[in-house]
Amino acid sequence: SSPQSQAFTWIYNQRHYLSDEKLVQRWVLASFYYGTNGDNWVVNDGWLTSQSECSWYGVSCLDGAVSKLELEQNRLTGFLVPEIALWKKDLYVISLGNDFDAPIDEKNSFVMPLPSFLSELTYLKFLNLENVGLVSSIPEGFFLNLSHLQSLYLNNNSITGFLPRSVRQLSSIEVLWLGGNNMDGPIVPEIGHLTSLKDLSLESNFRTDSSGNRGFIAALPSEIGNLKNLEVLSLADNALSGQLPLQMGDLISLRQLNLRNNFFENQLPTALGKLELLEELDISHNWLSSTIPPEYGDMISLTTLSLESNYKDQNGYFAWGINGKLPSELGKLKNLQHLRINDNYLTGTLISELGQLFRLETLHLQNNFLQGPIPEVYTNCVMLKEVLLEDNNIDSQFGMPEGICRLPELDFA
Repeated sequence: SSPQSQAFTWIYNQRHYLSDEKLVQRWVLASFYYGTNGDNWVVNDGWLTSQSECSWYGVSCLDGAVSKLELEQNRLTGFLVPEIALWKKDLYVISLGNDFDAPIDEKNSFVMPLPSFLSELTYLKFLNLENVGLVSSIPEGFFLNLSHLQSLYLNNNSITGFLPRSVRQLSSIEVLWLGGNNMDGPIVPEIGHLTSLKDLSLESNFRTDSSGNRGFIAALPSEIGNLKNLEVLSLADNALSGQLPLQMGDLISLRQLNLRNNFFENQLPTALGKLELLEELDISHNWLSSTIPPEYGDMISLTTLSLESNYKDQNGYFAWGINGKLPSELGKLKNLQHLRINDNYLTGTLISELGQLFRLETLHLQNNFLQGPIPEVYTNCVMLKEVLLEDNNIDSQFGMPEGICRLPELDFA
């Protein structure tokens, strides 16, 4: 029998002493319980007892109406019943996801398409269905009525298809995680309407199948520069291409930018130098052909700069990579801890200004065309743990300055 009929059988004998509203609310919860095999949950305290449903494990109420369902990694299996949509004016939190490393015997698992009826919950603020096994695509109109939604976690599922243009209706969204799926198509320009967005994660949708490289493709829309409140942007491991838009320099709140493992080409935009709050910048493993703009020395909060492996990809595609001389302005990055520009086409001599980076721990410049000598002032980088300079044009006659060899944390190769 269906979960709904099982719930009706359970609730039938309570019909004489509960209001109609309470009967419906308990029936929906009981249907949810049977639909997700509640007897096998890790914790199901209070469920299907005479206790108030507002005291059942994972259920919260506001003025007697169910407002939250929070049952993360609790071994829920089966499917979500559509009767949940009856709470369209009351339910504002659904959290049924799993952590990425959740124990296998505790994971929630719903091998089903993203339920379209969730879009009827017009006051929903928080939806977490992370890593639960969702398949199929996001319905085109799914976001149309979710203007109150602030956090959406659909990452690490098997969702396919394009990002719907109705995403523009998420006018309150602050966190949007769709990474670790099988989505493809372009990042639609409507993304620029999400001006409340703080954390956008679309990474790891890349795969190779019979139709070629998939994942998010094409160039980034210039409208992405409208996201003035964005703090984290992760687009790594996709098939994005073209030149990075100048408008990325308008992301004035950005702290983390990860574009690793895509097919971005041509020049690095100088406008990124305006991002004074940026702490982590990773544009490694792309197809760039660019010098390092001296304006990057103005990113005063930067702790990690990763531009490695733009010279060739694993299939032998050739680009000029990060080329030319290291700009002396890199010496202004006083908070820099990790500098990785290995496997590129850098030329010229090792610049002494790197000796001003007193917090530097990692210096990877191997596999370039740099020349010596190795500046003695690098001994000022007392936090250095790893220096990789092999496969350059540094003549062995110069040697490694003795003071650098004595740095207490250093592992030199």
